[in-house]
Amino acid sequence: MDHASAPLAGELTEPESRHLAPEEVLERLDSLSVGELRRLRLIEQRRLAGTDFSPGLLYQEAVCQALVGERHCPREVSFVAFLAQSMKSIASHRRKALSRQVPTSKVDGSGNLVDLPIAADQLDPEETLIEREAADVVAEIYKLLEGDDEAQLTIMTIADGKKGKKLRDELGIDQARFDYIMKRIRRAVAKKHPKGWPT
Repeated sequence: MDHASAPLAGELTEPESRHLAPEEVLERLDSLSVGELRRLRLIEQRRLAGTDFSPGLLYQEAVCQALVGERHCPREVSFVAFLAQSMKSIASHRRKALSRQVPTSKVDGSGNLVDLPIAADQLDPEETLIEREAADVVAEIYKLLEGDDEAQLTIMTIADGKKGKKLRDELGIDQARFDYIMKRIRRAVAKKHPKGWPT
């Protein structure tokens, strides 16, 4: 590889290599202690006020954004601190979005008039909330990789919780091949969402 050439869209540049890669995010998640997980849940509880996140979803959103590369965890930063800050930021953005909601009414299946809050800048808020779920994030990435069976298999294997050597052994590839596949995945996501993963 010619290191002097400009990186292709989605490839890791020198500054990006200072951040955790998706598989490293999974490794950090797997290594969280019971105490650290309890601390993160308590932090999440404090951040939920004023949002419409159910318990567990704010934490899940922070993890998903780290996994798909929308938020980058510097290697020298505590992973717990990174997730705590991510939850704070995500909750803040959600509160602002909720403050822009314009209530409308509709008749439900029983003939009752009910208020339906719709964010002024969103056509389908229900769809936006559904997309927050980790399974849907994986499905979205899988769909972006249509035609690239190797990359699709890699995403599904990561989603199944495999990491490191076990992940590479499951796929039957070496580290260099894995790095190349991850570049293709990042490229596909960056092409579809050049301004970052939608929230």
